[in-house]
Amino acid sequence: MFTSKDDLKLGYGVDMEIGKFLTDRKVPEDNLYWKNRLLYIIPMPGYLFIPLYMDIQFRLGLPKAELLSEQHLQLLEAILHSAAKLESKVITVEEHIAECIALTRPQCKNPSFLQDLIYYFLGEKEKATVTLGTPYKSLNRADAYLFSLCYFDFDITFKKRLVDAWYALISYYLIVDDLEDIQTDFEQQEENAVLEAGLSDQGAKAIEALIHQSYYVMNTVNPVIANRIDHKRQLMNVKGIIDAFLQKKQQPKA
Repeated sequence: MFTSKDDLKLGYGVDMEIGKFLTDRKVPEDNLYWKNRLLYIIPMPGYLFIPLYMDIQFRLGLPKAELLSEQHLQLLEAILHSAAKLESKVITVEEHIAECIALTRPQCKNPSFLQDLIYYFLGEKEKATVTLGTPYKSLNRADAYLFSLCYFDFDITFKKRLVDAWYALISYYLIVDDLEDIQTDFEQQEENAVLEAGLSDQGAKAIEALIHQSYYVMNTVNPVIANRIDHKRQLMNVKGIIDAFLQKKQQPKA
């Protein structure tokens, strides 16, 4: 599977220079996140979100030169390596967050936001100066990536816009993933936003409201991605997926 700068531009509106830089970038050595990968960006949400969110950061006003700097890229790659170690159960959640803090401090230009993240991951998010997290644990599972924002200096208003755009983008992808994996996640007792929201009309409406929020926020930042979300949500039947899962669950095992 191959993703080109043109695919990113036409399909997602990504700046051509950002798209080219990332699609041309070599896979980092000894990085578990790119283990067995030959390409830096492939057409999977877990890799696509990197150029998509970087383009959003650029659209919101972060300097392209800093976004594409080696120091910034090495920081985000190290954070993703730590995330892959957590996914592989090599380290615990606490060790993962400690690693991310240690990786971020030497590069940090935004101690205020770093402190916000420390409060958030310590379970004291009410102390943060910006709203972090969603109502569902499953949709917060990629939030350690936000440590990479500490590389940049910005004020509280810009901080809110960056964080809101992050949740708009990542929540959409994670909800789609959770809808596809509802059966597997149920059987393996994995985090899943649909299961957390509840297998009911109310739960379905809560998930649909989150998708609508993703569309609304993204439409103010990147209308191309917003259009993709809008198309998906018009085809998506959250209640139907829940009903099909419940029906299968109630069937007697052979």
